[in-house]
Amino acid sequence: MKFEWTRWFTGAVALALLASAAAFAQAGPGEKTQDAVAAATALVRPSVVAIETRFDEPRLDDAYMFWQAFRGPRPLYGLWGTGFIYKDPQYVVTASFLLEHAEFIRVILDDGRAFKAELVGKNDDFSVAVLKVDWGPDLEPISPPFGDSTNIKLGQPVAIVGKSLNSVDTFATAGIISAVRKETPNAEERTDKYLQFDASYELSFIGSPLVDAKGNVIGMVRDTAGTNINLGVPINEIVAEADKIIAGETAETWFGVETQFITKGIIDAGYAPRTFDWNNDGKAEEVDFGKWVSYVEPNSPADVAGLKTADLIYMLDDTFIKDDYAWAAFVRDLKVGQLVRVKFVRRNETSTKWEAMETQVQILEKPKEEDTEKGATDKAKPMSPHGGMG
Repeated sequence: MKFEWTRWFTGAVALALLASAAAFAQAGPGEKTQDAVAAATALVRPSVVAIETRFDEPRLDDAYMFWQAFRGPRPLYGLWGTGFIYKDPQYVVTASFLLEHAEFIRVILDDGRAFKAELVGKNDDFSVAVLKVDWGPDLEPISPPFGDSTNIKLGQPVAIVGKSLNSVDTFATAGIISAVRKETPNAEERTDKYLQFDASYELSFIGSPLVDAKGNVIGMVRDTAGTNINLGVPINEIVAEADKIIAGETAETWFGVETQFITKGIIDAGYAPRTFDWNNDGKAEEVDFGKWVSYVEPNSPADVAGLKTADLIYMLDDTFIKDDYAWAAFVRDLKVGQLVRVKFVRRNETSTKWEAMETQVQILEKPKEEDTEKGATDKAKPMSPHGGMG
C-alpha cells in the first residue's frame, strides 16, 4: 500500500511539474519557458529566505500531519518554511502558520548566513506574519519588487521561489493562476480574495513569494491543509496587514453585529421585503443585496447606534453591500474610532411598512472575552431566519 501511494504521489507531482512548465510558456511572444522562469527567479532570489522555528514543546498536533508524514510518527520540534524581505529590509514577511507555538525563530539567507528573528506580529485571518531581524551593520538585504494583485488575470503565468527542506537550496516551480477565489473551501475567513495556482511545491515553500513573469511579487503561498488546492494571499492584502502590524495597529475592531447575506428564505419568512424603493423615486426594485442582521451584541457600537435584529443593511458609507465580499472587504479595513454611516431597511412596528433608515456607528476596540461576558447573562439569543430564536 505504501509503495502504491508513493508511486502515485511521485507520478502526480511529475505531471504537475510538466503542466506547470508548459503553462509558463505563455509568458510572452518570443520568450522561452526557461528564460521567463529564470529571469523572474533571478530577480527575486536574493530576497528569499528560509524560516526555521523551534516549538515551545514537542508537538504531535493534527495541524502538522503533513510534516509528520515526511518525518515519521514522532513529535515535531519545529517547522521550516520560506519568507521574503519586506519593503523595509529589517522586516521579513512569511506565513503566520509557521510561527504557531514558535519559541525560537531564525532566518537563513541565500548564502547560508543565519540570523535570529523576533515576531513583530501576525494576522492569522490573512496568514501574514512579520519578523524583525538585526542583520548587523554591514548587511542590508534587498526587497523584491512588488506588483499589484488587483491586476491579476485568470490564466496568467506565475512562478514560486522557495527554500528546500534543508533550508539551504533555493528552488523554483511554475504554473498559472487557476482561479481568483472569493473564499477558501471548507473555511470561514475574513479575506475576500485568494489566488489559486497549479504550480506544485514542497511543504517548505509555505511563505514563498508568488512571482509574475516580470519578477514582481504578487502573492504568498499559504498553508492550505484540508483544502486540497494551492492557495496564495494577494500581495495587496499582505502589504496592508504587514503595514498595520509594523505600525502597531493590531487592535481588533468591534462593530457588534452578526449578519448573513440576504436570501430567498429570509424574504419568504417575512424578515425582509421582496421589493423596495431604494432611490425613493416611486419605483420598487427586487431586494437581492444587503446583509441581514441576525444578532446585535448588547452595549456594542451597533447597539448604541440603534441597529436591531432583522435590520437589512444595504450600505456602509459609500459602499453598496452587493455581496458578502463587499461587506467583508469594508469591515476588515475598519479602524478604532472610525465613524461609519450605515443605511438600512427596517419594518415599521406600527404601519408594518418597510422604511429606509440611517445611523452612524463608531467603531471601538473589541473588549476581552471576559469583559464581554459580564452583564451578558440576560442577552437575547440570535434570531433565526427560519423563524423563532436560534
